[in-house]
Amino acid sequence: MKILFCQHNVTIKQQDKLVHRPTIDLPLGILYMASYLRGKDWPGEIEIYDARLSGLVNKLPNGDMVFGDLDDVIEKNIKDSNPDIIAISNMFSWQVANAFEMAKTAKKACPKSIVVIGGPHASSFPVETLSEDCIDYVVMGEGEERIYNFLTTLERGEEVSIQGILGKIEDTELLRKNKKAPITYIADLDELPHPAYDMVDVDRYLELSRKGFSPRPFERGERAFTLLTSRGCPHKCVFCSIQATMGYKWRHHSPENIQEHIDLITREYGCDYLHFEDDNFTHDPERFDEIIEMLAQRKEEIKWDTPNGIRGDTWTFERVKRSKESGCQYLTVAIESAVQDVIDKVVKKKLDLNEVDRLMEYCQDVNLRLNAFYIIGLPGETKDNIMYTLNYALNRYDKYDVLPVINLVKALPGTELYENTVNNHLYTDKLEFKPNEITTEEFDPKWIAEQYAWFRRELNKIRIIKSLKSPRELRRSFQIFFDKVNDKMALHRVN
Repeated sequence: MKILFCQHNVTIKQQDKLVHRPTIDLPLGILYMASYLRGKDWPGEIEIYDARLSGLVNKLPNGDMVFGDLDDVIEKNIKDSNPDIIAISNMFSWQVANAFEMAKTAKKACPKSIVVIGGPHASSFPVETLSEDCIDYVVMGEGEERIYNFLTTLERGEEVSIQGILGKIEDTELLRKNKKAPITYIADLDELPHPAYDMVDVDRYLELSRKGFSPRPFERGERAFTLLTSRGCPHKCVFCSIQATMGYKWRHHSPENIQEHIDLITREYGCDYLHFEDDNFTHDPERFDEIIEMLAQRKEEIKWDTPNGIRGDTWTFERVKRSKESGCQYLTVAIESAVQDVIDKVVKKKLDLNEVDRLMEYCQDVNLRLNAFYIIGLPGETKDNIMYTLNYALNRYDKYDVLPVINLVKALPGTELYENTVNNHLYTDKLEFKPNEITTEEFDPKWIAEQYAWFRRELNKIRIIKSLKSPRELRRSFQIFFDKVNDKMALHRVN
């Protein structure tokens, strides 16, 4: 048999509105699955097709714009591959329409092929996803073990009956009764082989990243790689959907395994920068200490950061200092709200804001850059709560140089927020899994947008003043400016 793993293109402009900047990174989920199949000596053929890898910005007849190949090119590439199985990866619900369109194109190109889809949306809405005519099977959660068991079952000519794989509605009976944990997860991550980087054109991905298509707007590495050293999250923030694919139990790679992985990508691919994208990188502080000590002991320093956010309550001065010494360029802390009551009762995150302030002080003391994530527009927040958070974010930027990133809330599938939004109909027309769609008795999207615009203006005022006083802030302001210019230029590189 032959399997073709596919990554769909990305909509970047729709109905004259910018949806997302064009980005691309190595498809780690696919590379892990391909590596697992190879490690199991699966006898079939494996190919990978990433529709984004052309690096083209294409304009559709209706004016919409996509990053990556159009349907005719996708159809040709799939037809030329002529696979038995077409496995499509979709990471974000707001792009699931692109995944479905690729599935339709795949069926057109190879009508006899079996089309499989996985990712957070499929994991949260398996039955609804399966109802799409172009989808034959849905894979929930982690894909490595499931795709291997799926393929071997098909090869034996047996009926597929695997927990977490749906080919018909009756397969839901194989799921666990626990609604929040319907499937099992891989217990020992060290048993997984490292991603199959050799199966894709790594240089091409890195080239596009350097040209301004990196998912990180402040890309600092020439050959930067993303690492996931752990999976799962035991916390229950109402807006987070990670449990749908990774579960509630925190599982991790050992420091030894991480060192092997880093050695691989530095030796074979010249990696000079690491993005630790874990959802809970510092969940086990002692393990984190081992990792940064390992990084500090390397003969050649490798720079790193945490763009996906870390908790703010696991830090000591020595830990921050050692992070800086080990090559850390910046940390990003997930604060969510400046109101403790909102954190406790609305976000439902166990976090003491006093600990966050101490982290800010530590980072300032050792001159380590710190960014902060906030989220506004949650049901249960008041206007005063939101304004307090925005002013707190401005104050901490002014006082500690903590650059704020304000996220407008998204009701993502698989979250408590989504259920609340749907059950209480806190939206207009239909949910599209985009920012700022929620309306409550306190506020609506228009009010949220107005306050966000005010915040941006105030932030820019502080940035200008800081830039005049600090060479570091001036360099950073230029970087932000050039990143925005690159984003706009990318939209004009239309094919």
